[in-house]
Amino acid sequence: MSFRLSEKKNIRFDIKGLSHVALVVSDMQRTVDFYHGVLGFPLIKTSELPDGGGQHFFFDMGDGQASLAFLWFPHASPNQPGVIVPKNNIGEVGSYDGADGFTTAIGSMNHLAFNVSADKIMIYKDKLESTGIYVSPVMYHYATETGVGDEPDETLWLTSIYFRDPDGIQLEFGAWSRQLTDQDVGHTPATSSTQWVAMMENRKVERAV
Repeated sequence: MSFRLSEKKNIRFDIKGLSHVALVVSDMQRTVDFYHGVLGFPLIKTSELPDGGGQHFFFDMGDGQASLAFLWFPHASPNQPGVIVPKNNIGEVGSYDGADGFTTAIGSMNHLAFNVSADKIMIYKDKLESTGIYVSPVMYHYATETGVGDEPDETLWLTSIYFRDPDGIQLEFGAWSRQLTDQDVGHTPATSSTQWVAMMENRKVERAV
């Protein structure tokens, strides 16, 4: 039986899964060389946009269902670290500049994670590094106040490594550790930066008591 991340169902729409994510790149050939040549994703569809508008290429992500798409536009604006992509490689110890190091603009895609097996994380890290790609240390995600660390514990729910593509797009290989349940949903959704700052200040006061 295949692993299910959750037993919850969408009761409003019959969604089969992720169709594709489309990202903008500066050089389609370089993108093919990386995603097919380095990461091994099969290139399954190419097309040109009307009126010389650019190109749209699709790669299979490995399950025969979801795909990863890229758009190339002749006059696209350049990449902007800290706006479109994080300034720093997520998971890069000591490089964050605080939260600013991995913050991106509203509407941006902060990072893209690919689902892998936990026992392949170190193997894939070594494989990527053998091609000259910088890969973050392994990051363990906990269901605790600290959130992350460099050693697994009993609350572990995700293990990750982070790296970038040639355009600086933040990528992740992530391995789920267990099925998620109602116990994993316990935070109040943020509505504004003002509300968030107040909530963080209240939390500091509660800890000090």
